[in-house]
Amino acid sequence: MSRTRADDAEVKAEQRPGGRLLEPSLAAVDALAVDSIVVGLCRDVRPLAGLLGVIDWRLCGRLSRLVEAGTITGDVDEKVLFPTGGRLPVPRLFLYGWGSVVDAKAHGPDRIAGMVKMLDKAKAQRVAFGFPEPARGLLHLAGDIERALGGRLVACFGADPLQLL
Repeated sequence: MSRTRADDAEVKAEQRPGGRLLEPSLAAVDALAVDSIVVGLCRDVRPLAGLLGVIDWRLCGRLSRLVEAGTITGDVDEKVLFPTGGRLPVPRLFLYGWGSVVDAKAHGPDRIAGMVKMLDKAKAQRVAFGFPEPARGLLHLAGDIERALGGRLVACFGADPLQLL
């Protein structure tokens, strides 16, 4: 792990070949300078964890309430555009359904392709990407994300450290 200084917030980053993964944290989210955050969501991971847990905290639990009500499910290829209303330094939050955890591990490259297609349609230019939790089995796909988004990828979030225990 290394520490990076961004907008007066300390942000932990995990070093890996070809780049780094940011630790999902309030400091990392608050330091983002992007037009869109896109995060995967598995239908069988509750409560929300990782990057979505941090974002939900900033949104005062609005995402959790929508999940609890069944409005957002995490089903395969579900697409949700969620305005952040100024509670995040990012105007647009995209959620993308990865299905079950088993589906996510088996079809990760397909889910990433779907997320990129959604971002292309939205004309997203500066993107932060978040894996669905539990992300530890998906981090090997970070290179796929970097190749697919190219220079548009500003940040890629790794696994929730609590989920690694």
